[in-house]
Amino acid sequence: MRVTNNTLTNNMLRHLNAGLSRLDRYQQQLASGKRVLKPSDDPAAVINILELRTSLMENNQLLKNVDTAASWLNSTDTVLASISSVLHRAKELTIYAATDTLSSDDRAAIQREMEQLFDNLLQLANSTHNGKYIFAGQKSTTEPFQRVSSDPADPNYYRIVYHGGTAAGDTSALKLEISANAVIDINIIQSRVNADGENEDQLLTPIFSALAQIISDLEQGDVNELGGKYLEALELALDGVLSSRAEVGAKLNRIELAEERLKDLEINLNKLLSNVQDIDVAEKIMDLKSEENAYRIALAVGARIIQPTLVDFLK
Repeated sequence: MRVTNNTLTNNMLRHLNAGLSRLDRYQQQLASGKRVLKPSDDPAAVINILELRTSLMENNQLLKNVDTAASWLNSTDTVLASISSVLHRAKELTIYAATDTLSSDDRAAIQREMEQLFDNLLQLANSTHNGKYIFAGQKSTTEPFQRVSSDPADPNYYRIVYHGGTAAGDTSALKLEISANAVIDINIIQSRVNADGENEDQLLTPIFSALAQIISDLEQGDVNELGGKYLEALELALDGVLSSRAEVGAKLNRIELAEERLKDLEINLNKLLSNVQDIDVAEKIMDLKSEENAYRIALAVGARIIQPTLVDFLK
């Protein structure tokens, strides 16, 4: 095989370009911190990287769901705590108003405070979180509790109608996925519909009814039922609120456990992803220096190989 100067030059350029390409790859890997920069670098690793990134995205979304659920339930618990305070005060006033020794002025003062408690309860029942009504079911943009009349002189002024979502087959629950195949209801359903189409398990509506009747009896001076069925209705309502708070607390505990699992999973997924796609910096620096030295040597050897020319011989 005849070796010409052109052959030497072409071989030298080919090896120089190959060495320069390897040098460029090491420089890109060090600059990016990633071992796999394009699919052709390691097709098998690319599949693992895509799967791990997908799992991380799903896990991050679940963490966002957990944060949303925890925020919603904490707001719900705060509102329920305020409702409990209103009920405790309403019970105290009801017991106090049932005393026969009170004057009409004293009962009028109690009536005015009861009216304020009623308005406060209505405000709490229409509480919102992030622009959505807490007790409206899936109709979270509709104000759930509305007065029948806006005229204080109207007998229906203290009559409240529920306009939120009513659970028929548990369809009014707001659900969030907090882990793989695990969904949690984050709202407290105000009213459910039984098989006969009637509302049952109502949470706040009976409270409005009891307070409205107490206000009416105080206005008329009729205190016979204050220490009886109305007080019992308030106690039952308070039990319902406390039961709802216990349900909220149990859901918050479940969410905290789910959050811990998701954070542990995130750490493991990031570790696996790093093992697949990240470089060993010390190793790559050594590779870069080695390739740089090889490239410099190739340049020096090439310069000596192609140095003789016809001019050199003519001298």
